[in-house]
Amino acid sequence: MRVILRRSLILRALVTVGLAPLAAKAQGGQKPAASRDSARKADTLSTEDRRAVREAVRDARSINRRRLAGDSATRARLTEEAASSAFGSPDARTVLQRARLARETQDSALRSYRATTTQRMSVHMGARKLGLEKLLFRGENVADISWRRDVGVRVRPVGSRMTVPMASDVTGDFVSAVSIPYFPGREQLWFPSSDFGMVKTEVDERDIIHPLARGAERFYRYETGDSASITLPEGRVIRLQELRITARKADWRTFVGSFWFDREGGQLVRAAYRLATDIDIWGVASEETKKDIVENLALDPVRDSVLRARLPREAYVKDSIQRARVRRPQGQSSDDDVPAWVSATMRPMRAKLDAITVEYALYKGKFWLPRAHSATASADIMFMRIPFRMDEKFTYEDVDGDFTLAALPPSRSRTATRDSSASDSIVVESRSGEVQVSMAMGPMSDKDVARRDSTQQRRYGRGKVTQCRTDSTWTRVEERYERSLRIAYDLPCNMDRLATSPALPALGTDDEELFDLRSAEQLASALGMSLQVPFAPQLPTIRTGSDLFRYNRVEGLSAGVEVKQVLGAGYTLRGVGRIGHADLHANGELALIRSNGARTVTASVYHRLAAMNPEWAGALSFGPSLPAFLYGRDEGFYYRTYGFELGERREQRRGALEYRLFVERQWTAGDSDVVNTFSLGRAFGGNRFRENLLSEPGSFTGVNASWSRLLIDRPRGTRLTSITRLEAVTGTFEFARGSLEATLARPLGRLATSLTGSIGSSAGRVPFQRGFAVGGLRTVRGQLPGTQMGNAFWFSRAEVGTRSGAFRPVAFFDVGWAGSRKTFGQIQPQRGAGFGFGALDGLFRFDVARGLYPAKGWRLDLYLDAPI
Repeated sequence: MRVILRRSLILRALVTVGLAPLAAKAQGGQKPAASRDSARKADTLSTEDRRAVREAVRDARSINRRRLAGDSATRARLTEEAASSAFGSPDARTVLQRARLARETQDSALRSYRATTTQRMSVHMGARKLGLEKLLFRGENVADISWRRDVGVRVRPVGSRMTVPMASDVTGDFVSAVSIPYFPGREQLWFPSSDFGMVKTEVDERDIIHPLARGAERFYRYETGDSASITLPEGRVIRLQELRITARKADWRTFVGSFWFDREGGQLVRAAYRLATDIDIWGVASEETKKDIVENLALDPVRDSVLRARLPREAYVKDSIQRARVRRPQGQSSDDDVPAWVSATMRPMRAKLDAITVEYALYKGKFWLPRAHSATASADIMFMRIPFRMDEKFTYEDVDGDFTLAALPPSRSRTATRDSSASDSIVVESRSGEVQVSMAMGPMSDKDVARRDSTQQRRYGRGKVTQCRTDSTWTRVEERYERSLRIAYDLPCNMDRLATSPALPALGTDDEELFDLRSAEQLASALGMSLQVPFAPQLPTIRTGSDLFRYNRVEGLSAGVEVKQVLGAGYTLRGVGRIGHADLHANGELALIRSNGARTVTASVYHRLAAMNPEWAGALSFGPSLPAFLYGRDEGFYYRTYGFELGERREQRRGALEYRLFVERQWTAGDSDVVNTFSLGRAFGGNRFRENLLSEPGSFTGVNASWSRLLIDRPRGTRLTSITRLEAVTGTFEFARGSLEATLARPLGRLATSLTGSIGSSAGRVPFQRGFAVGGLRTVRGQLPGTQMGNAFWFSRAEVGTRSGAFRPVAFFDVGWAGSRKTFGQIQPQRGAGFGFGALDGLFRFDVARGLYPAKGWRLDLYLDAPI
């Protein structure tokens, strides 16, 4: 599988990782490259003509965008009208104007610098709402960067490593992800996107809307906040002023944040900001597609005019033929269009940017240069949760010094003709900021290795081969930001040396040891609940999707409909109604939610079906629904409840804390005798669901909490996680219950092992539906769910498999007990053992289990999110 990530929006990178299998499948239907190339040989443009076409198209796009943006007089008038309501005080306007001037002019006195950058990007993936995600991808870079105003930028990577635990082999080029701390025209705000690479004077409504650009008053409001001062060793005092910026409405192209500026010079000193709202990926994709259609229709005549004026007639004709060949016929859908069944099934599809922090430091008393960047984001794709984190820091060895720096070499396109006499002596020009990752999911044959090496050779052309004949290093030139920045990379001929460089941190090094995360977290704390877009209700949306469907022994197929309205100020009103085809019992809830990304507070009234053991049965979600529908195996038992709850969820860097206060009525699901619910297992094998368990009716007031933590996380090494659960209740029955679960996963030689242990107990009179049930898929495999039940429990699960995470055979042994806390340790525990197969580091798992005591039958299970 091959994944390509450009220096674009990090949330799009999350979607690219999540949808990589679909992308690979889509590529399988394309025509072979050889046939496409042979069809175009007659109309091939020369290297010089291709370069001219690229430059002409870039200029035509710029002209077209200016035309679509309207005339400058109209924009200026609209901005002036908006300015009357944009500023909380005259001082806020003064701070913005100074910051805007400093951003546009920048300090031209800086002549040079040398710095070392350390960078880490991590993507995790998990299948449970309250769980701990596994590492999907990690990329790390350490590089020396040198810049002179009269020369340019040279980068010497000293370490670059990519880690994908589920893959047997990972190759590619992560070096291009290196950030350049400063160059003339560099944007002060950091955002892992090409939109924020170079300073753009005015806002562009089709891209991320910069809060400091001219015209931003139409989209933002500005208020002054706190102030601070920095005293330098020589006694000079620098006064800082906070500018709190909020978007006027909840739009994913805008920000809310806290920005600190040098009050005198207007230079950005530190900032924390996030997107104003979450991204509905399908909604944004549809919106962007419509915009592209409008822009391309307007762009075609402009591009044709520019090409006709600049190209020789023969080249213009060839380019016209090529454009006509690839142009989509009227009414024909593109191969890149997402099929309707995919967008309808893959729900939810949303992403959010929780926080970006930027910190500058003052060098030689006059040059503000970036010191650290950090970003945290996440995406929810169906049942998968994909968190993302990126950190980088810059250490400066020389600022404004007089050191020598070799001139940047000439470059050529990788598609230059093979018989060019110059191609053997000049360097390779790579695509702009492109990061390519190739992963092998199984053992690699000699043919696979040869194909991988051939791909790398084609990527860099003959320039690398030629240079490495006489030297141990070779040079690659990269162009970024529409050719406005050229970077020369001095790379070792043996690129594998970068992955084993001693300059890289050890695989088990925590983020805290590499980066000043305490400072970043302190900055991000400014993004509290009070820093929100103003209250401005939007039109409600109605939807259904795969995330609103579930399947269980009581309801059968339960379909839900969601109505959501964004109110502004961080508030969202959400209502969900559903009914099951088996019990025909209507359920619903109405919730008022307020969130700032990392923290979410919810108040709701509800009438719902609840799971007795949501810790192990997985509650009413996609995971338990899959085996219930496929072969009639439901691990959960259920009761009905209605009431009111107030809850909060706090996302933490290494886990999550979730709690709720509730007042509710609980009773038996009156249709517990529904056992004939349809399933594929019943259709083909006569399997029927077991009866649901009875519950003790009562009214309760209480609080429960769950705290998940990632204690140790070493790629391809030790991993230790824990989940603590507590509950205290009063009412018809007064009781308290708690449990602790921990999982240790560790490789031993060629094997991967894991050990899970859990124990819990209670106090007071615990109603039947709030007891502990042991037996089944998540406790003791091979035994029936609820084989033993009581107010105390313990269980342990051991697994051993191969190191390869892509496809892993596994053997396991489980033992556990549940019963009265008074008979703890006096009753023989349940036991089960078996074997299974895991895919994608345990994200998908198939087990064959044999009960050893008390039941001795065989059970087959298909489920999500196993330890290995």
